[in-house]
Amino acid sequence: MPVTAAWLQDNALYLLLALGTIFNIFWLFNFQDRLKMKWWAVLLISVLHTVYGVLTVMLFAFAESGFNPDSLGNMSIFGGVFLMPIAYFLGAKLFKRKPSEVFDIFTICMMFTLMCARINCIISGCCKGCLIFGSETARWPTRELEIIFYIVLLIIFGRRVKRSKSHGELYPAYMFLYGIFRFITEFFRVSERSAGIFHLSHLWALIAFGLGVSIYYELQSKNKKTRR
Repeated sequence: MPVTAAWLQDNALYLLLALGTIFNIFWLFNFQDRLKMKWWAVLLISVLHTVYGVLTVMLFAFAESGFNPDSLGNMSIFGGVFLMPIAYFLGAKLFKRKPSEVFDIFTICMMFTLMCARINCIISGCCKGCLIFGSETARWPTRELEIIFYIVLLIIFGRRVKRSKSHGELYPAYMFLYGIFRFITEFFRVSERSAGIFHLSHLWALIAFGLGVSIYYELQSKNKKTRR
């Protein structure tokens, strides 16, 4: 059966999740020694990372709706932002790995997966930007800007991980940077859950910013004491 544009659109999410899993496999293979992982563990964890990531964004969207059954299947990026660290922390403790290494390396996996989810938003036509003032068709490119945001962070953070220049601070740095980015772009997005110009996502963005900043500076303080 030939692959059609309609088929690609209908299955875009699955294809993008598969792409995210493949990326995770190649990325984690680069850090097998640092994470002390067998090749089969890399494959297994890459798949589980994707599955857990999907569950977090769906669960968060479900909770946002007040657990409305009609919202099942919806996704919220903030689910990944707030819930993925739980898996990283528990995984590091359970398998006795250095938490800072786990968080730094897996932050890249998480950002790439969320970028794929945002690409799916463009394909599926959800999470649109508001109409640009004075236009009846043109919209603010909020989804496209978010993809660019992720690409820039992937490049900068990826280099720091490879050069071992990070000590657990990349995830909180991502949190507060995404909080700033999302708080601003949220003014230009369409939202069903809003109070005037403010959306529910503005609240999540502020929480992400506050948590990210506090954890980041706490880690910086601990790292300075360790180096003394």
